Amino acid sequence: MMDNSLCRSDIIIGRVGEESYPNMVQIISKLPIPLGTYVSIPFDAYDISTGDKKSHCAVGVISVTSYRKIVPVTPTFIASSSTNIGIDDENLRYAPSRARIFADIINGNVETPSVPPPPDTEIYLAPSHILSKIFGSGKTGSIRLGHLIGRSDVEINVDVNALSKHLFITGTTGSGKSNTVAIIADRVASIGGTVLIFDVHGEYWNLVPQSPDVDIQRIDYRLNPLKIPTRMLTRMIIPEAGATRQRALTAKAIDVAKKVVEKAITSFGTGAELIEAVSSGKINELLADLGHKQLFGGQKISINIDEEIANATSADDILLELFKKIVSVFLSSSTNEKESALKALSKIEEFFDIVSVSFSTPSIVEFLKPASITVLNVSDLADEQKDYSLKSVMDELLSYSKQMLARNSPHPILVFIEEAHLFLSSSRHTISRSSIERVAREGRKFGLALAIVSQRPRNIDSNTVSQVQNFVFMKLVQEADQQAIMNISDMLTEDIATSLASLGVGEAIVLGEWIGRFPAYVKIDKHSGKRAGATLDIASIWSALKTRKDMYNRLAKESEDAYRDISNLI
Repeated sequence: MMDNSLCRSDIIIGRVGEESYPNMVQIISKLPIPLGTYVSIPFDAYDISTGDKKSHCAVGVISVTSYRKIVPVTPTFIASSSTNIGIDDENLRYAPSRARIFADIINGNVETPSVPPPPDTEIYLAPSHILSKIFGSGKTGSIRLGHLIGRSDVEINVDVNALSKHLFITGTTGSGKSNTVAIIADRVASIGGTVLIFDVHGEYWNLVPQSPDVDIQRIDYRLNPLKIPTRMLTRMIIPEAGATRQRALTAKAIDVAKKVVEKAITSFGTGAELIEAVSSGKINELLADLGHKQLFGGQKISINIDEEIANATSADDILLELFKKIVSVFLSSSTNEKESALKALSKIEEFFDIVSVSFSTPSIVEFLKPASITVLNVSDLADEQKDYSLKSVMDELLSYSKQMLARNSPHPILVFIEEAHLFLSSSRHTISRSSIERVAREGRKFGLALAIVSQRPRNIDSNTVSQVQNFVFMKLVQEADQQAIMNISDMLTEDIATSLASLGVGEAIVLGEWIGRFPAYVKIDKHSGKRAGATLDIASIWSALKTRKDMYNRLAKESEDAYRDISNLI
């Protein structure tokens, strides 16, 4: 039998009230108990099947708190002082609260609660060693996330292996989501992980890793048609399931265009020399030497530098116009399937009008290294361009992960998608959604883990988040958002969801397989190298600007007075 003294601390905070259940108890105390406070309840109970008496240590967290008066009259009823717990001096006030019981320690084993604590049982502030037993997962493959709120001596570690079942981070603006991303990314990378952040607002561009062993790579991401497999690029341009002939023609055209553009880059590079080659006509000589008869399947076709290519002002624009020109010429030569070719050509024009292209952008997989964080900055792109870029990234990563596993050299990757509601909208179609959903369904088998980050959980499509098994729920005030996350996680009860509105900056309820069976109220560690994304102190900034303006005005007036004095002397 476990010694119940181990379940007690020096602080008694109340007693079990008139209602007690295995997973919930009412608490009567003298003063309100803050939300997120961890409590322990030592009690004895008989096992009715054996008749044996067992010692229990129920552990829970305060999920509802309040303050009431026994005699609700005015003026205040004055009574004699009482020392009983639950009565506050002469005013007969007391503080009823509820604790969500999530664990019962029996004979040293942490079990699911099955017996309610008896009414009037004393309730203690949970001892640190009890909480460490429940939450302290310092095993190999775990990383520190933070500590229990108000209990800095109880650290919270999470199991990295569980991230294969994906992660969802949500909270209001300014609640600390980007700091949480930085902490997880940095600490996963510090144990050798490969992390990629799809950075929608440029918040992570200046991220400085806390660990000296972590490399960080920053890319202003643009789609590079030469680095994307032809089959994948073709499906991005023509996603319709029934457009098989259009895709077949487009794939052939893209293969030809890739050969021509790659030859142009080999000959003239992607800078000033290429621009000079266009103006001098050298590129025409190159195109003539390529042997169009061989490229176009036996039909000799002449490709000339037209006005769009000649007037392009950058190397990327020249290469893109050349790429489109080759595709157009190839499809136009498909006289036997003219209708399909024209439809395909229209879709190609539309696609390249939307996406942002750079022929010098390396392939994403070239940056996938152990102990590294790769930041893909897409903050300068329009929303539609970000959508296409994300689809390209997700498709390329899934294809890479499958190939590596097939070679018996798996390479796990953790991908963070910021502002995920832009791409996983529950109310409108996006190009990238199907690719993200596919990773959510299949990624676990290939080591591709998804981390979805959003401030609007109610706007996230349920098909993707239904695949997620790990959660960080930060401050959420709107009832619709609280209801949305309750629908996402069956471990989140209404009282705990409601308590999210009371969380401070950097505080979260952490749930899921990566932390174990029990929810934790966590203060996330502060990342010292995460500078962008924090809420601006606009009052201080305005005050500093005003001070600077006043100084300039004073100096200007002093200069004017000095000039006038000199003029008078002259």
